[in-house]
Amino acid sequence: MFYTQICELLKIKYPIIQGGMAWVATAELAAAVSNAGGLGIIGAGNAPEEVVENEIKKAKSLTDKPFGVNI
Repeated sequence: MFYTQICELLKIKYPIIQGGMAWVATAELAAAVSNAGGLGIIGAGNAPEEVVENEIKKAKSLTDKPFGVNI
């Protein structure tokens, strides 16, 4: 296994961080990446606050692993 300090810091299995692509990096994609051992990122872009909040809630329901939000 390829384990680095970033893995330890972010509590992920692999040193892979998904790009936060606006309108493409959804909760489902972020959760899938996180569940696979990387760090999933929700791409907020210029989305309204309510949309971002819903995506965060959705990601939390899909994974218990760490994920982030690119704002």
